[in-house]
Amino acid sequence: MDQSIRRTSADAAANAAGSSRLVVLDALRGLAALGILWRNIFVFGMPAVAFSLPEEWGEAVVSNVASWLFVVIFVDGTMRGLFSLIFGATAILLMERHARDPGGLLAADLYFRRLMWLIAFGIIHGYLLLWPHDVLYVYGLLGMFLFVFRNLSGRKLLAIALVVFAISSLKDGTGLSLDQISSDAFEAAQSEQVLPDEGTDAQPDGAGQPPLAPPQDNAQQEAEQQESEDEAAMFEELERMALAEMDERLAGYTEVVRNLAPETFQEQTTLFFTDHILDVGAMMFFGMALYRLGAFSGGWSTGQYAALALAGLSGGIFLGFLVHGTNAIPGFESWSLGSWDAYFYNLRRLLIGLGLIGLANLLARSGAGRVLLAPFVAVGKIPLTVYIGQTVICGIVFYGFGFGLFGSMEHHQLLMIALGINVAQILFALAWQRTGHQGPLEWLLRWLVQQGPQASTGANRKA
Repeated sequence: MDQSIRRTSADAAANAAGSSRLVVLDALRGLAALGILWRNIFVFGMPAVAFSLPEEWGEAVVSNVASWLFVVIFVDGTMRGLFSLIFGATAILLMERHARDPGGLLAADLYFRRLMWLIAFGIIHGYLLLWPHDVLYVYGLLGMFLFVFRNLSGRKLLAIALVVFAISSLKDGTGLSLDQISSDAFEAAQSEQVLPDEGTDAQPDGAGQPPLAPPQDNAQQEAEQQESEDEAAMFEELERMALAEMDERLAGYTEVVRNLAPETFQEQTTLFFTDHILDVGAMMFFGMALYRLGAFSGGWSTGQYAALALAGLSGGIFLGFLVHGTNAIPGFESWSLGSWDAYFYNLRRLLIGLGLIGLANLLARSGAGRVLLAPFVAVGKIPLTVYIGQTVICGIVFYGFGFGLFGSMEHHQLLMIALGINVAQILFALAWQRTGHQGPLEWLLRWLVQQGPQASTGANRKA
């Protein structure tokens, strides 16, 4: 690895503290690892169509709508985005650490070995552990590209992040997708081949004559009846889809593997190129830029962190309310962003992520704040174990080869289960921290990374 990798204030602060870890990075990583379950639990526990229908799915309407609003405003996409921010920052931290020890080509070898094993973990996580929406595979692939940008300044990285972010937001807002464009073009070509030439079909008697207009009252009644029939048909279709998904999830293990494999394949192939590169890539570059600019090391003033926390959290939550709350809470319909809501999906999650970075830095500046961060710091040291552990637990709880609770719970109940799993994982992390060892899967990843030619160098390797 190029020995001219920049030494940032964050790196200096970490060394001054006698540790290569940053408290804020660990705390935010831990929060993301725990918080991502607040959204994922609904994928594990209920049909996809049920999540967006909190008023229809279950009897506790108020609790369900409140739970849904919390998730779609504060959590959905945000925790994944925060995870990606931290991954980008950690990528530079690892490259800087490897540049010092062992240095040279061996440093690059360690970095890329780690990413290749993350890809392997992601494939196993997706196909065998039954989580199609795995992020490890995506991080492993995109992390390889980050190596090229390792020596750029914070401002240049920020400029790249803003460009990728703008493209991603434009794609989401317009619905433009290379996958969709290709699909539409293929369908259009197929249609042209099967459609008959114009003028070859004889027109039926009376063709070309305008139909008689029904009386006004009859027309209104027919319109209302048609609307009612369309709504009933829609709910019938949604119910059919929900029941079909329940049948898939409540099957035995091998059957669930077969049912979810196509979705995992799509996530790791087509959607990787059409969605994940822009979505995840933008957040990774933001994380790299913020690391270079000292945002994770306490290098900014208290006023700057306070402004970041206030502007980020209030702006992101308010934007989320305009997108979702206005459609769910009576009396705020006029505040809705309407068809513009998709343009602000990325902005909402970025603002909340930045707000959490500001808040974590503020808390890290006081003894009481560090006590509050301690559980998240403990989890942030074993994020791989926590993340994959959630999948194993939820698979056992919800799928047919376990307790088979898929589709049997309402929104607020699933959210409570997620928080219960969080508490158990925090207690595990705090207990494990006392052993002084890496988490089980973190240890496995490090062991795998260290196997190979570099094992005989005697270098002090830190994967």
